[in-house]
Order: sequence, then C-alpha cells, then structure tokens
Amino acid sequence: MRILIYTGKGGVGKTSIAAATALFLANSEKKVMLISTDQAHSLGDIFNKKINNETSQISQNLDVIEIDTTEESKKIWKNLHDYLKQIISAKANDGIEIEETLLFPGLDEVFSLLKILDIYEEAKYDVIVVDCAPTGQSLSLLTYSEKLNVLIDSILPMVQSINSIFGSFISKKTSVPKPRDIVFEEVKNIAKRLKKLYDIFHKRDTTSIRIVTTPEQIVLEEARRNYTCLQLYDFNVDAIYINKLYPEKAMEGYFKDWEDIQKHNIQLAEESFSEQKLFKLEMQNNEINGKESLEKIAKILYQNINPIEIFCQTEAFKMDDINGTRILSIKLPFLKAENISVKKEKDDIIISLLNERRRFHLPDKLRTRKITSYSYENSELKIFMDYD
Repeated sequence: MRILIYTGKGGVGKTSIAAATALFLANSEKKVMLISTDQAHSLGDIFNKKINNETSQISQNLDVIEIDTTEESKKIWKNLHDYLKQIISAKANDGIEIEETLLFPGLDEVFSLLKILDIYEEAKYDVIVVDCAPTGQSLSLLTYSEKLNVLIDSILPMVQSINSIFGSFISKKTSVPKPRDIVFEEVKNIAKRLKKLYDIFHKRDTTSIRIVTTPEQIVLEEARRNYTCLQLYDFNVDAIYINKLYPEKAMEGYFKDWEDIQKHNIQLAEESFSEQKLFKLEMQNNEINGKESLEKIAKILYQNINPIEIFCQTEAFKMDDINGTRILSIKLPFLKAENISVKKEKDDIIISLLNERRRFHLPDKLRTRKITSYSYENSELKIFMDYD
C-alpha cells in the first residue's frame, strides 16, 4: 500500500491535485481511498457529490471520505470524555454547554489521523491519498504523535501513581471523582496508535509527502519552510507541485513584467527542490469542478508518469564518528544560523528553529556525552558530542 499526503498553504490547490491524482490512479485500476482531514472540506464540492464521515463511492475504484473529527473523537476517547464531563457537571453552572467545553482546539484534528490508521489496517486499498489541512495544521498533525509520547512517557506515570495512592483521599476532600484505570489506559492506547501511524508515515517505501505551491514568492517561501520542518521530523518529501502558473499568452502586454517574476520563482523552486520531482500545472481556463476537469489536469500532470512512484528518498539524518567525536548531521535547508538553537536536556537533544521545536531522545551511546558545539553550513546542522 502507498500513502500520498498532500500539504501546502491554503488556496494553492491541494484538494484539486489530490483529487486528480486519486482519480487518475483509480482509472489506472488501483483501488484508491481519498481522505480529507481539512476541517474546511471541499471534496464534496469538487466532485459535485454529498460526502460525509462515511465512505462514499465516486467510481468503481475510488472511495472518498471527509473525516468528521468530532465524531471520531467521541469514538476514540469516550472514557476520558465521560470523566471530564463528570467533573464539569459536578462543578459547573447549569448554563454551561458541557459538550462544547470538551471540544479542545487542535485535539479533534489529531483524531482524524487515527481514522487513516483504521483504513490502512483494513488493507482494502492499494493507495490512500490524503488531502491535508493548510501547512501549519498539517505539521501539527504529523508531529503530534512524537510530542504526545513525551507526555505519556514522562508525566502520565507520575499522575497515575498519585491517583493510585491518593486518588480516593483527594476525591473525598475535593469532590473531584477519582479517574478509573480505564481512563489512563485509553490515553495510552491513543498514544500507542498514533505512534504506530507515525512509524508508517516514516516508511519511505510506503508514505510520500508532497507539497503544493504556486509561483508567488510568498507562497514559495512557505513551501520552503514547510519542507525544512518536515526534514526536521525526517518525513520523506518526494515531489513538489507548482500550481496556477500563468500561461505565456496571459502575460503579454500589461502583464509582461509578471513573466520575469514567474521565471525567477520557478528557477528558485527548481534549485530549492533539486532532488524532488517537480510537477507544473498552468492555470486552467475553467474552474476545476467535476470528474472531467480533474481527469484533464491529471492527464497534463502525469502523462507517462505513475504518481505512486517514489520519486526520491532523502536521508535527513546521519551520524559519524571522527577521532572519538560523535557528529549528528541533519539536513535543514533554507535557514539562517541565527534562527537555530541546540541544547541537551537530560537524555534528549532539543533543536529549535523558526516556530518549531523538536526533542530527540538520544540513543544509549550518546546519552553520556555532552554537546561541545554545533554549526550550520551548506544547509546542514552538525552537532558535535564528546564525553565530559
């Protein structure tokens, strides 16, 4: 099975390209599931069909689903949900809408990932195509598993221990109900399943992440930042789509200056993503709506290319040993040295860049070492580690 994840800034045409790719593969006799994790779903609009949280059939080989994150969250964390509801019911005024208070921003979207895992484990499809939310939300979804596991490994055992020893006493003194063991098990199970999907997303022969952009400089810069952050978490980005290119005829006369700007930005994309497959799609004469228009742009994009091909496999990390010094090297393009900071905290290395912060749990052979220095040159961060 292949998983193709489409991400990018809002409005670049992710949904159109994801849908066109899914339809192309389905017409090529692949059994395909197309999934939208974006809260502002638009697959139903593009296929002119009502689509919801249940599987809808578009064609013989193409099924589609728009994940309802609220419904999925109710299924996945029922016991924790009921426990929190019990606390709020005991303490809150009658006027508070309890169900609304339990809709935690961001958490519902994470549960959409577990729906992907359910579909993956059914093994009914050759390809899963995922139409992700805009860049920032996509990164949060893709990296949430790692962050949640830090919480589960470090904080939850302590809370569970306190609950086991003092839970009944606290409950009597405060009237806050003692959480049942099933609540903790549910949280652990959510983390376990997210970790499983996280591992699948990192299999380079299974999952490819593909960034959709347009030739505008601001949008292209976000695509570059998106790629850098995906590298930080070692996801395999194997293709870039430059959408909504202006045709030459459209840049004649008054818009002549746009031709040079567009050429410059295309060159920037080619230089920035030299290892990835670069797809280009001109702006269409008509709105992309319905199977016929999707098939048209798929034909332009792919011609003799199979979109389930793995176009490249880049290694983000490597470790060297030079004269006893361990060097952890990470490819992080499009950054400035002053935007990077590195520190060691207990058995972890924490790397901060731009708005992202990643915690690496060190292998045994590095835990007894300290960071002596780090450098950023030629798009590569090098962390030097020696014994105290």
